[in-house]
Amino acid sequence: MRSVSLCRFWSFAAAALVAGTAPRALPAQGPDVNATPAMLRDAYLDNMKEVETKVVGLAEAFPQEKYSWRPMAGVRSVSEVLMHIASEHYIYMPTTLGYTPPADLNMGAGREALAALEKVSAKADVIRHLKAAFAYQRSVLEGADAKLASGKVTSFGHEQSVSAFFTDYIADQHEHLGQLIAYARMNGVVPPWSKKPS
Repeated sequence: MRSVSLCRFWSFAAAALVAGTAPRALPAQGPDVNATPAMLRDAYLDNMKEVETKVVGLAEAFPQEKYSWRPMAGVRSVSEVLMHIASEHYIYMPTTLGYTPPADLNMGAGREALAALEKVSAKADVIRHLKAAFAYQRSVLEGADAKLASGKVTSFGHEQSVSAFFTDYIADQHEHLGQLIAYARMNGVVPPWSKKPS
């Protein structure tokens, strides 16, 4: 999460470039006050299905030669954004709930694993990691009822409600999706879901 403001910039840029491709609008009121942690988890996972479909679709749409493209120095490239998303599903979310990254990841732990993941740049490997990371996070969350039952989690050193935790992750994932949409449009790559039927 190198720069929240940069992520927000790309989100706004994407919205301006591709009006009509945004995810379904959130209801005007907050989450159902009677929602259980398991219900919040299920709603989060439903949202991530849409994010996964679009992120993987973009990963497949970018040609390999564009995976190293970045809008300016010091900003993540296409492959680095994609692998950053994978790292959030492999490491950030599971670690918050007390789980370790998948045993077969073989990339070390903590910052070492994060740095190694962002170096993955071959298109086939990136797509494989994205699919595996979304699946891993899903399996962790589907088995986390006991950890979510208190209604509180500790994330990045501070306690927050399960509702706020999932809301933060949804916002973050959609920011990165917006960033990728902007990257795609700047490179003449049409998001698969916005292509006109032939």
